[in-house]
Amino acid sequence: MARAKDPRIARGRAAEDAACELLVRSGYTIVARNVRLAGAEVDVVALDGSTTVFIEVRSRSSRRHGGPLATIGREKQARIARVAAAYLSRQRRAVAARFDVVGVEWGEGHPVCTLIRSAFDSPF
Repeated sequence: MARAKDPRIARGRAAEDAACELLVRSGYTIVARNVRLAGAEVDVVALDGSTTVFIEVRSRSSRRHGGPLATIGREKQARIARVAAAYLSRQRRAVAARFDVVGVEWGEGHPVCTLIRSAFDSPF
């Protein structure tokens, strides 16, 4: 018997798709998705002009335990920064970088996205 797919995986993928659509409409160029380096992952790497942006996508189906933007604590920020440092170390030139967050809430079956630029401080 085949296992049923985890609906959280499908919802997470749909949230990332919606976030990327918002980012492109906002002028970003998507470089990569689901980048895994240094034992951690960042959802989206994009360019905003000449700035490399590391973007975490957070999705919530309800606000019962807080909205999606409230779920990125210091530990998660440190993991994202670790991926960013490893990613940037592979660049052959100095680049500006920042950390953005896209919160995705599901309202009546469709995603409502909120982009927070410079959501937390960069260690670079």
